[in-house]
Amino acid sequence: MSYKLEDKMTSLRAVSIAVLLYIFGYALKISVLLVEVLNPIIPNIIVKFIAAGFTGVALSTGLLIVSVNDKNKYTPYVIALMDAVMLLLVFNILNSKSINETLTSSFISFFMAFIGYQLISVFVTKYKQTISEKQQAISEINIECSESLQELNELKRELREVKQTTCGFCEKEYSSKNALNAHVGRCKENPKNKKVAA
Repeated sequence: MSYKLEDKMTSLRAVSIAVLLYIFGYALKISVLLVEVLNPIIPNIIVKFIAAGFTGVALSTGLLIVSVNDKNKYTPYVIALMDAVMLLLVFNILNSKSINETLTSSFISFFMAFIGYQLISVFVTKYKQTISEKQQAISEINIECSESLQELNELKRELREVKQTTCGFCEKEYSSKNALNAHVGRCKENPKNKKVAA
């Protein structure tokens, strides 16, 4: 089975990679904000970057888990809105020098939040589709297995019936058990008959 480029581009793996890259970017955004927040609290630069980095990774991973598993339909929207606000803070929109800079930062922030929301939605849809396809394949295999077992049982039954009317010595098949019984007493391959003939 050969895959085309478009199959690979729309596969669950491609979407998963895009989501992971988005989450990595999300971790960086959170880390940048945390570094600014931790500046007055933690004077040591190394400790500050480690704390911000680990917290950013933990929060972005949590974001992914909540986005994918949450049953509340509003959660992804809230997360997308918070993502946009976070980007606005990263771009320091409150201190923008011009309306053009404000509009550009706002557009990028909301566009990236929208793309992130869409990526996670597509990931969830693709994942559910993949699970559904696997369950369908398992169901088809179970049906085939059941049909094969039924055929096997039918063949075993036919074999038992054939054995009941087949001579065990010469392996000749007869029309009934009575005909077989009459033959067995006279069968040339029967060891008892060989002794009598000798």
